[in-house]
Amino acid sequence: MSQERLTRIEERLTQIETKLKTLELDIEPEGRISEGFEYLSGDIDSFRNETRKRLDRLEHGQHRIQASLEVILRHLTAYGQDS
Repeated sequence: MSQERLTRIEERLTQIETKLKTLELDIEPEGRISEGFEYLSGDIDSFRNETRKRLDRLEHGQHRIQASLEVILRHLTAYGQDS
């Protein structure tokens, strides 16, 4: 084998080692992929909490509308009033 071919093989092995180390760092529990999932998890939790708050407000508003409609209905029909 020629020296030039050996040098190319060594360079290629060095490149492969570097790529493997990069992948290991990305995949490890504290790596970038895990950080990405943690970030997405936080976004999902925030979205869930905001959705719950909005649904609670919507439900409260519906109860208020229902109560108002009952008052209006009683007034219009004289339901529950002494005659």
